[in-house]
Amino acid sequence: MRRPKSQSAQTTTITAPVGGWNVINSLASMPPNEAVIIDNWFCLPTELKLRCGYSAWATGLDGEVNSFITYDAPNGDVKFFAATNTGKIYNVTTKGAVGAPVISGLTNGKFKSVQFSNSGGDFTLAINGADSLLLYNGTTVYAVTGVSTPYAITGVSTALLNDIHVHKRRIWFAEKNSLRGWYLATDAIAGAASMFDFGPLFAMGGSIARLETWTLDAGNGMDDYFVVITTAGEIAVYTGVNPNDATDWSLKGVYYVGAPIGALSTCKYAGDVILINKDGILPLSQCLMSSRVSTRLALTNKIQSQISLDTSNYSQLFGWQVILYPPENMLLLNVPANNGIYYQYVMNTITGAWSRFTNINTSCWTFINEKLFFGVNGTVHKFWDGTNDNGAPIETDLLPAFSAFGNQVQIKKFNMTRISMGADSPFSYNNKINLEFDKVSSPNYPQTSPSTGLTDWDTAKWDTNTWAGDIVPFFRWQMAAGMGYYASMRLKTASLSADVRFYSIDYVYDAGGIL
Repeated sequence: MRRPKSQSAQTTTITAPVGGWNVINSLASMPPNEAVIIDNWFCLPTELKLRCGYSAWATGLDGEVNSFITYDAPNGDVKFFAATNTGKIYNVTTKGAVGAPVISGLTNGKFKSVQFSNSGGDFTLAINGADSLLLYNGTTVYAVTGVSTPYAITGVSTALLNDIHVHKRRIWFAEKNSLRGWYLATDAIAGAASMFDFGPLFAMGGSIARLETWTLDAGNGMDDYFVVITTAGEIAVYTGVNPNDATDWSLKGVYYVGAPIGALSTCKYAGDVILINKDGILPLSQCLMSSRVSTRLALTNKIQSQISLDTSNYSQLFGWQVILYPPENMLLLNVPANNGIYYQYVMNTITGAWSRFTNINTSCWTFINEKLFFGVNGTVHKFWDGTNDNGAPIETDLLPAFSAFGNQVQIKKFNMTRISMGADSPFSYNNKINLEFDKVSSPNYPQTSPSTGLTDWDTAKWDTNTWAGDIVPFFRWQMAAGMGYYASMRLKTASLSADVRFYSIDYVYDAGGIL
């Protein structure tokens, strides 16, 4: 009796690339849980999640939003303002159309600000390097000069200040195009400013780019260090409280880490400070304590070549910013490109996995009241809000790492694939197999259409009705065709209303000989 023919097809499951974007490994040796392209997905520890969308928050602003100024008092009084390139500042605390600008006639809208509280109240101070310092006390905005009332700052023109920072109950300023710092008395928001010349410390020249506080455990408990970062890439680190007391104020060292990129090149990261430069995003705790600066110390090590390309091409453009979004364990690096195009490199702070967000063309972000906002031309948007981009579909592009399926020298004939995904309502997708490290071939973005009504899972037709409820996994077998040594399935999705997850891909193939 003839025995039944044994099945020759083989199967392999490739899990979701939760390790994130990788541009440093060769395509032949990339770990299987990473990706060559990963746009508009956010890497969770166990799956990929379609990024959330945004909605219009404040409308009717005149000009491009260049910066935000926030006021967050201990008593719960929270306000924030948007400054535009037309020299106007608007109160955008409340959702809806804005009224008349709070301030107009300014030279630019590129502000930096700090919150400060003392026995006299709660204040926000903001500078833009061209106009007089602005001070807000919760009700009124004051332009502060050397002779203004009720607040005045003497010793330096406040129009020359281009950075501001609070360190150990003292407000510090950096003077534009110089290496001079200025500081106020302890707990003061105005009064006489004293000068501290950092110039003799820095052999490479330049000017002060950023002032920061860096928290370090030096072995005897936590301590806060005062950090001065120059445009030439040198960093001076001080300990102490009173710059006028040589027995208290002490220089710990001067280091070179590479020139910072952008006006907002630093961000607090837990007790650490992270810095954007040519090498990516560097934690000061690593690059200042290492015997040499290495790109492997950067949080962006896995996407280093892309960061280097961007900083080489776009370092002079306005819009570089790094910002934390703690509610989603997210770190965003805003990257300006040519022709008004921006994108964001996004890291999961739990896993360190990177992806890229697109179609969010903004030059500035702010995090306030546990929410993340960004500004565009005439509008402030609330991010991570809803399932579409203010009515437009969210489109994704995914190309996981190429796989040799266990044998790099054996050709395979691919027959079928099975996508494992999940969603809480319908969405559209297209996919195709890419062979032999092909990063160019791509399916088209699928078409989407608005959906109405909600029905239950298993009673609705896929891509026709919308169903309500939690994320529902689904598995879809599809025919596949192609022969090659390496393969990966490229996937594009489009959605207006769905929370989409990606879990894995199954491949069915016949293994051939060694050719």
